[in-house]
Amino acid sequence: MYFPDLTPYEYGQTEPQPNVLNVGWLSAAQAFPVGIPDEQLVRAVERLIASPVNLTRGWHFCEFCPKPAKTVSPGRIRMLDPAARTLGNGEIRVASAAGIIYVAPLLVLHYVVAHGYLPPQEFIDAVIEWSAT
Repeated sequence: MYFPDLTPYEYGQTEPQPNVLNVGWLSAAQAFPVGIPDEQLVRAVERLIASPVNLTRGWHFCEFCPKPAKTVSPGRIRMLDPAARTLGNGEIRVASAAGIIYVAPLLVLHYVVAHGYLPPQEFIDAVIEWSAT
């Protein structure tokens, strides 16, 4: 599901709030900024994804990676076998000192590390500030 960075978060809501913003809702059909990942950002996002919120019943596979291979379970059910951290089913949220809440999919860490996604600087600053507390 694609939402441009820093647009009002609307997933599952009827009315967006101006202080709750999207970050990292990428799509293979849309270009995104790239850069070298900041190690502080990577470590902080690793901590954030350990406690996801707004979990869903389904999964979203990374659109930039090859489609996952299929495997057969012991019960003979054909299943997808995705690589580690290439699928997500929830979100992370982090608030800035200014009261802006950034909402990103769990795949944001994968996007940063594997695909060079460069989130907006204000999100990076909020995540690093959160990790220092």
